[in-house]
Amino acid sequence: MSSRKLVSVQEITNIEPIEGADRIEVARILGWRVVVGKDMHLKPGDRVAYFETDSLLPAYDPRYKAFQARGQKTMIVGSMEITGHVLRTVKLRGVYSQGLIMRLDELGFRYTPPVGTDITDKANVLKYEEPLPMGGAQIGRFDAPCSKSDAPRLQTLTDHWDEIKTLKAVPTVKVDGASTTLSMDERGQVHVYSRNWELDSMSSNMRLAKRFQLDKMLWPGMAVQFELCGPGIQSNRLKLPAQRPFVFAVWKDHHKIDRDQWPTGMPNLAVPELDENEWALTGSVDDMIAKVDGLRGNVTKDRLDEGIVWHLREDQQLSEGLANELGANRCFKIINNKYLTKNGL
Repeated sequence: MSSRKLVSVQEITNIEPIEGADRIEVARILGWRVVVGKDMHLKPGDRVAYFETDSLLPAYDPRYKAFQARGQKTMIVGSMEITGHVLRTVKLRGVYSQGLIMRLDELGFRYTPPVGTDITDKANVLKYEEPLPMGGAQIGRFDAPCSKSDAPRLQTLTDHWDEIKTLKAVPTVKVDGASTTLSMDERGQVHVYSRNWELDSMSSNMRLAKRFQLDKMLWPGMAVQFELCGPGIQSNRLKLPAQRPFVFAVWKDHHKIDRDQWPTGMPNLAVPELDENEWALTGSVDDMIAKVDGLRGNVTKDRLDEGIVWHLREDQQLSEGLANELGANRCFKIINNKYLTKNGL
């Protein structure tokens, strides 16, 4: 899967009551739980449009007019400024609700597409991104010898859970920052990227990478991906005293390599690695999500961690379906629900 399906056609697998609630209930979709109104009259087997969290519902689109009163954010896309409501994780009557369910006819569909169909473009939805701490200019599109860093959440992989549990995976802490890619081309020139853009040498991302000498650890055809964290970035939710990189992936010629193959120096700047036995992939998807809920203290003492990313070891064969879902990144994540709700994410 080359890009995240923000809006897709999915089937409701179950409807669950909420204790003491007369007007709302929980709809289960894949591994997600979504609080919905009983007046929607949803039932198992219904196909609906499912919107993932981080979806920005544009204010100019009349289909989303009713959502704008719940709060708006503005994002710069190219030369355009787009305002809309952003879907976040919320807790209602003690239940985490993640995402949004709408009927397909509300989006203008006169037919029912197959389950799994990506309808992000037809829904006119964008992924909300917080402003970049660039201090420089965008000079081109993302063109690094690696994939963009956007691991799918385990909730979207429920159909592959039995296979995932048989695989070897390295659990690492997901660190909240501005994702950055640094690469060296075949001529030895270093480039820096954030999200979809290449940034110039004056960007904060490049200056920090050079301060920690990440550029000197690369060789041609290599890329390193890290979270730029600290004061002035993503509200510095981890309360770090100074800006620093947390390396989470290293690539050689579009191939992600295991940590024991990283160049000297990079492991010293890596995101924290967790105990493989403690965080073995066992039980149900719900069990794993509940276990991550409340994770804290692995980056900053006593502070909540954003979550966990499991990186599959490279010497393993995956089914075609799972390989397509994970792409070349070969990793997936669970985000800490307590972290999301505490920070309004």
